[in-house]
Amino acid sequence: MSGNVYINENTSFEKIAEYFPYLIQPLLEKGIKVIVCGDVKWGTIGEEIEKMGLKKEDILKELNEIAQKNGGPVRSLKLDL
Repeated sequence: MSGNVYINENTSFEKIAEYFPYLIQPLLEKGIKVIVCGDVKWGTIGEEIEKMGLKKEDILKELNEIAQKNGGPVRSLKLDL
């Protein structure tokens, strides 16, 4: 895969939600929920893919291709109130 690797098996759901929100929908289509009951899920993408018995390399490759097309991480929208 050419370009940057943004997402690997140790990437947390919190990082995905904060910096790669456009990956939430493609993950949901695979049955992987990033947000549960309004809160970001604990753990890493790799742990969840393994738990679900999905092909880790294929999913990580696809997520990184989407991230590259979207220009990588977005500026954090997190507000500390």
